[in-house]
Amino acid sequence: MGKQVSDLVGDDLAVKADGSVIGTFHYVSDYTEFSSEPDEQSGYYFPFHLNKTGTKMTFKKNGSPTKENIPFDADIVFWVAKDDTFEVLVDDSSVVKFTFTGATFEPQAKTKARAKQ
Repeated sequence: MGKQVSDLVGDDLAVKADGSVIGTFHYVSDYTEFSSEPDEQSGYYFPFHLNKTGTKMTFKKNGSPTKENIPFDADIVFWVAKDDTFEVLVDDSSVVKFTFTGATFEPQAKTKARAKQ
């Protein structure tokens, strides 16, 4: 989806058996391939691969469905924040619930103002 995994997260990113995500998220800006919504084009993104297969998927963010019964795709990217939970259901069965409170979210890089000459 227009970015390398290394653009989104550090090589220390891991998912524990309970779904908790640890490691480093990089702040990303101008990620227009992720979404046409300007509010979703900057922030933190969680790429992952599902080992389970199926035909339909549903995503729940903080308990509320965000996408329902979409075609199955094993490779997914979520736009996330530290306090979010994301549950992935495949064919109406819960596969994993991701939490991010144990992860490190790098601060947005500050752009330096140019000094007037």
